[in-house]
Amino acid sequence: TVVYPPGEELKEQCGKFQLLDRLLHALFKKGHKVLIFSQMTKMLDLLDHYLAELGIRSVRIDGSVKWDERQDAISDFNTNPDLRVFLLSTRAGGLGINLTAADTVIIYDSDWNPHQDLQAMDRVHRIGQTKPVLVIRLATAQSVEGKMLVRAESKMALERVVIKKGAFKADYENESTLKSGNMGADELLELLQGEQGASGGVAQSGVVDDQMMDKILDRTHIADDTECPYPSEGVGYSVVAAVSGSGLLSGVNN
Repeated sequence: TVVYPPGEELKEQCGKFQLLDRLLHALFKKGHKVLIFSQMTKMLDLLDHYLAELGIRSVRIDGSVKWDERQDAISDFNTNPDLRVFLLSTRAGGLGINLTAADTVIIYDSDWNPHQDLQAMDRVHRIGQTKPVLVIRLATAQSVEGKMLVRAESKMALERVVIKKGAFKADYENESTLKSGNMGADELLELLQGEQGASGGVAQSGVVDDQMMDKILDRTHIADDTECPYPSEGVGYSVVAAVSGSGLLSGVNN
């Protein structure tokens, strides 16, 4: 039998748990339903334990959950207003799942492959979603995780360059020559390097205060398609993208 530490101890020892606790309480006050993704089932175990201690009901899907049990969990979550949290492993929760009852996605830890996270986010962007969706990625500044996210962003940037018609064409017959329509070698290098700071591409270190958190969680400007009412970067947070319409997910890592 696995014995987990008390919830308060988890909060004391983990900055992500502290932020997650604040996020969930603020989201629940506003009536939001939340998907929480993690790469590790052991992390999902801890989250499940923590939520249970708080008296918060949740359902879960990971690689060990059978298909019929998945469908029951999805149906229950989509129809039961009292069920506010769905825990999912990123890879197991990426295919054949429609969770449009949720309007908030929290990525507790990121995948090395950015497309896995994009696919996970897509669970709430199915046909039938009528609410503005907020995606929150938790990341630790000055860490390996920050460097990993920078590498993932570089990968996405390269794909955008290659896919964009006429933006970049390499002459593979002559490695010393770089042919391009609109972008030179220096511009390409600058794009791939990005403008990442000393924090490893993660928001400024610090604690988001309650006032700023309320602003971040407010989706009025998304629904109205107006300008974001707060800075794109500040202490403890960074707005990666704000996109509306069919191209939403294509810009999540921009």
